[in-house]
Parts: sequence; C-alpha cells; structure tokens
Amino acid sequence: MANRFGAVIANVMSVGARALGYFLWGVLRIVYRGDLKMIALFGGVIGAIALVIWLIAR
Repeated sequence: MANRFGAVIANVMSVGARALGYFLWGVLRIVYRGDLKMIALFGGVIGAIALVIWLIAR
C-alpha cells in the first residue's frame, strides 16, 4: 500500500514539474521575444482555467 501511494505522489510531482517547466518556458518566451502567439495561448489557457473554476464553484 505504501509503495503505491509513493508512486502516485511521484507521478503527480512529475506532472507538476513538467507543467511548471512549460509555464516558465512560455513566460520567458513572451518576455524575451514578445511572441503574440504565446501571449494568445497563455491568455486562452488562463481564461479556460478560470472558466472551469467558475463553473465548478458556481
């Protein structure tokens, strides 16, 4: 049981680290290049997350 729980925690942390890496890559790309596609992508993702949270909390 403890090994399964540890494996689940490791997988969740791995996914979180990958998501953080993509987020930082995108932010740095926006800051240094001013890439309009990345700005639109981040705006859309943030908007979608906000919409999902709003729908759940409603």
